[in-house]
This record gives sequence, C-alpha cells and structure tokens, in this order.
Amino acid sequence: MKTFCGYFNRGTCGSCELISTEYGRQLELKESELRGALAPLAVPPLLPTVRSRTNTFRNKAKLVVTGTVAAPVLGLWGEGDLDAGRELLDCPLHFPEMNSLLHSLKAFVTEAKLEPYRIATRTGELKGLIVFYSEGSSELYLRFVLRSKEALDRIRKHAPTLSRKHPGLKCVSANIQPVPHAILEGEEEIILSAQETIEHRIGDVSFTLGPRGFVQTNQAVALELYRTAASWVRELGKLKFAELFCGQGAFSFFAAPSIEEGLGIEINADAVFKATQTAEKLGHTHLEFKCADAKDVGTELRTFAPEVVLVNPPRKGLGASAQLILDQLPGHVIYSSC
Repeated sequence: MKTFCGYFNRGTCGSCELISTEYGRQLELKESELRGALAPLAVPPLLPTVRSRTNTFRNKAKLVVTGTVAAPVLGLWGEGDLDAGRELLDCPLHFPEMNSLLHSLKAFVTEAKLEPYRIATRTGELKGLIVFYSEGSSELYLRFVLRSKEALDRIRKHAPTLSRKHPGLKCVSANIQPVPHAILEGEEEIILSAQETIEHRIGDVSFTLGPRGFVQTNQAVALELYRTAASWVRELGKLKFAELFCGQGAFSFFAAPSIEEGLGIEINADAVFKATQTAEKLGHTHLEFKCADAKDVGTELRTFAPEVVLVNPPRKGLGASAQLILDQLPGHVIYSSC
C-alpha cells in the first residue's frame, strides 16, 4: 500500500510500522490492546481517544551523519554497511521548519569541514544531529553530537550563517560523545550560541527548555495529556501534589493552579534547574523541584505527605519506585505511561 511517506514507500525508512494502516484503524487496534491489558481489573470505560495529526506534528529529530565532508548523508544508518547512510531530510512527520534546517545543515557540514564519523575505522568527528522545534514559540535548538572538541571553533565560526537563514534558531550546542558505541549522546554539553535555552510554550504554560531537556515529541497530544491530568487534580480539591520522574515539571505546572503545594522529583539535574527557573518565572512559589532518583526519596515523600502522586516514568516503568507509593499509600495516584 502506498502511504503519504515516500521514504516508507521506497523502503528507505521503516520506523513508522503502522503507517500503511488507516489511522482510525490504528486507534482501534491500540484501544483493543489496552482493554485487554486492563481486563483483569475493574476499570471504567475508556475516555474518548485524543487523535493526532498524521503528519507535521513531531517536534524532535535525531539523525546520524554518514558519508563524507563533500557529500554528507543526514538520516539513518544503511543496511549492512553501517557507514553507508540513508538520507532523511524531509520526513513528513517533522515540522517544516525542522526539515528546512536539515537541508541547510547538509551544506553546513561541508562548509565547516565536519568529517562524518565512521564506525569501521573510528575516525571522523560528527556523529549526529539533534533538532528541536517549539510550535508555541517558533524557536529551534540544534545539537551537534561530536566525537571530540576538535571541530568546536569551526562550528562557532560558521553558526551565524545558519542563524541568519533560520531566525528561529536560538540555541546551538555540541554534545561530546567519545564512546565508540551506538550511543547517540554523551555527558558533556557545550553551549555554542549566546542563548542557552529556548522558550517552549504548551498551551498557556511557557517553559525554559535547554538542549538536554525532555519533552513529549507530539506537542498537541501532550497538551491534552497535561490538561486531562490537571482536570483530574482539580476535581480533588486543593491537595498536596507530588510528581515523580517529573522532567521539567510539565504536569506540575498544569496542575499548579489547583494544588496547595507541589513537589517534583527528577534525576536529571539540568531538568530540575530549568523547572525551578520556570517556576520562578511564573511566580509559582508553592512548587519545589528536587534532583534525586525517584526510588530513593522515601524520606522526602513521608515528610511531604502528598495526597496525590503523579508518576511519569520512562519506558521501563516504575521499578523500585512502586514500593515507595505502596509505602506512602496516597489517596490518589495518576500514572502517565510512556
């Protein structure tokens, strides 16, 4: 079946496994699977499913860079030969502003003489590119994933050219990833632009977002997710609210008008710093964010004694944090499943 994606039709990219299935049918299949998973429990009927646009909704792109300085390839690893890439500059899921920047980056790699990394020989500098676009603010950030710091001066020198062509590009950084394995990001992030963050607006909430911050990739659906959770919190009255695995605190900020006091727990120190900045900017003095592993905050939860706990764990689930909730036994638990 031909789809709206030429890359899928040509076999270049198979990431969207269900793309050849009509979107309404996709939702039916997923709803059926969810009902099956919940069958042993006494749960009420599902609320109506929030539908997404089928294209131009994804706000983040992570692409590897292969090829040569003169002819770089931005996209996916090739089949068989890991150094042979598959170009992916016009993914229909991406916002057009992202794809426009990717086209400019292809020329930028050549201009700045950024040698693509080669797995076979462990040579070269540029491993990947990460682009993020905020629909609410029309701002972008760009991250170069590099093997070392060798190319930093060349990127700084040529970056103004990108900014002039793409006025929405506000933050540029380099992520240093020296490990010769299939790990896209390293621990060290070096800001190369005057601006260290971008503004990321979701609904009525404006976040301070840094290059390492995590946000949902489908902003329209994320907005409904946060609004739905906030509406449930509002129904409960002014209670103490804790958010585990809070990231930059999206659920906390949407629930903020309806709670007495809020505590966010997140292991990523940069995300906690940005969440604290956002709270200060919005005047939410009743929100506090702490950097800690969610499984190790038993003392904090007992002291804070939340009546509502919202959890937003990664794909692996709650893990040891489940015991904390069982020990605390709050009156209400809201689970946002990855």
